[in-house]
Amino acid sequence: MNIKPLLLVVSLATVSSNVFAADFLEGYYGALKLQYAWQQADDMDTSSRPGVGQFVGGDERHNFLNGAIAGGYQYGNGWRTEGEYVFYKESEYTSGSTTFASSYNHHKVKAQRLMLNVYRDYALGYDFSVYGMLGLGIANVKSEGWQGNTSRQYASSTQNNLAYSLGAGITYTAMERLSFDLGYRYVDMGNIESGYNNFTNARGLKDEQMKARLVAHEMVLGARYLF
Repeated sequence: MNIKPLLLVVSLATVSSNVFAADFLEGYYGALKLQYAWQQADDMDTSSRPGVGQFVGGDERHNFLNGAIAGGYQYGNGWRTEGEYVFYKESEYTSGSTTFASSYNHHKVKAQRLMLNVYRDYALGYDFSVYGMLGLGIANVKSEGWQGNTSRQYASSTQNNLAYSLGAGITYTAMERLSFDLGYRYVDMGNIESGYNNFTNARGLKDEQMKARLVAHEMVLGARYLF
C-alpha cells in the first residue's frame, strides 16, 4: 500500500489546523489603530447666509493621519465585538458666495468618536483572513469659525451625533495571538452646525450659520493582541 498520499493528507490537515487555530481562539483583546482619513464637509450649501447671492464651494475636504484605541472580545466562531475610541482631530473647511467673493466662511470642526463595532472574520488559510464590519456610536463634534477675517467670529456649538461606519479588510495573524488588520471604512458623523454670527453683518442680524454633513473615508492599519 502506498502510504505517501495518506501521509500528505495528514500533513496538510495538521498544517491547516495550525493555520486556522488562531481564528477559533476565544478571549479579550486590545488594539491600536493608525488611520489615514479623507474627511469631507458635504452639504455646506445648506448653510444660512441670506442675501449674498449664490453659494460658492471652497475647500470641502481635509486629509489627515489620526489614531484610535480599542478593546473587545473574540468569540472563537468568526465573530468579535469591540469598543473603539477615535482620537480628537481638528479640520477646517471653506465656502463663499458670489456677492462677497473674498469673504469666505472658515468652518473649523473638532471631532472625536466612541463606537461599538461588530466584525465577522472569514479564514482564507496561510494565516490570512478577510473581515466585514459595522459600527454604531456617538460622534462628539465642535463647530466654530469665522468669516472674511478672524475678528468676525461665529459662536461655537458642540453636538453629540449618532454615527455609523461600514467597512471591510484583511487580517494577517503573525503569531498565535498577534494579528494585523488593514482595511477601509466609510464613516458618517451626521449633520453639524456652528452657532450664529457674533459679528455685525450687512443686515444687522444674527441670521448666518455654517452647516455641513461630516463624513469620512478611512484606511485603517491596526495591531490586535488576544489575551
